[in-house]
Amino acid sequence: MTCTFHPDRDTLLGCTRCGRSACPDCLQDAPVGRHCPACVRGLPADQPLTASDIRLLLARSRREERARTGSRRPGWVFYLVVAVFLGLCAGAVALEVPVLTSEPVGRLVAVGVVVSGVVLSVTLHEYAHALTAWWGGDRSVAAKGYLTLDFRRYAHPLLSVGMPVLFLAIGALPLPGGAVLIEQHRLRSRAWSSIVSAAGVVTNAAFALVLAAVLATGVLDGSLVLQSLLSYLVVIQVTLVLLNLLPLPGLDGYGVVEPFLPRPLAASLEAVRPYGLVLLVVLMFSGGLDFVWQAGFAVGDLLGIDRTLVGVGAAVATLR
Repeated sequence: MTCTFHPDRDTLLGCTRCGRSACPDCLQDAPVGRHCPACVRGLPADQPLTASDIRLLLARSRREERARTGSRRPGWVFYLVVAVFLGLCAGAVALEVPVLTSEPVGRLVAVGVVVSGVVLSVTLHEYAHALTAWWGGDRSVAAKGYLTLDFRRYAHPLLSVGMPVLFLAIGALPLPGGAVLIEQHRLRSRAWSSIVSAAGVVTNAAFALVLAAVLATGVLDGSLVLQSLLSYLVVIQVTLVLLNLLPLPGLDGYGVVEPFLPRPLAASLEAVRPYGLVLLVVLMFSGGLDFVWQAGFAVGDLLGIDRTLVGVGAAVATLR
């Protein structure tokens, strides 16, 4: 037999209510047996189904499945963030003089390029955690909407996106905030837990390498402003990598080693987690994290990033 709803699929199964042949993807659990999409919608068992009926039933089934289990495809918010970032990059090229002279519209475009770039990188960072957790066995991340690349779905949108952007706008380190909520007990092993924590850092590093590669091609040599803004973004990404690698509870660096720590030690350090962010803020404004910026510039040198361009980018893209 072939599936009534997917004629290209062979099947030996059928609906326990109407008897229509159906493949495993079409059948849904019912109080008694398993029903096909037509019976799930309450259609009479003897009603003939047209091609239009079948398409409508399958579309409804897919929508209900996504609502129940969560989508695993990027949503419109992600594409909007990408479009805004690329559009502002184009605007920086077109408004080079207003940007360099700090005219309001030019300053707004410059700040927008860096802020939207950071929002994009934070989105990819959190998505990397969620996707790796999915691969590692935690399927709950899909139901929570984390795999749609929509930063609004993350545990703390204000902390994950709003706070880094605020600090960045005043020229400070874009400190990381909340992260996606991973159900650690669902992961297959301690190694997977460690890999999930490392995934975000790897994504920031990849983002920095992509930007550095674009700058290295020379395609942007005609635009001093966009070169400067992207150079600044590269250093920001590097500093985020280095900052996240610190072994402080709440940061990814600690998450990488935590699964392998002795339980008494891990339990003791867990008490520090609620105060980790406060400690970072204190260190930042007291100069205790200046070494992260210095290390970021040093890595930027290795990637071929011009420090002068970084300085120009920082000057036109902050609100100080």
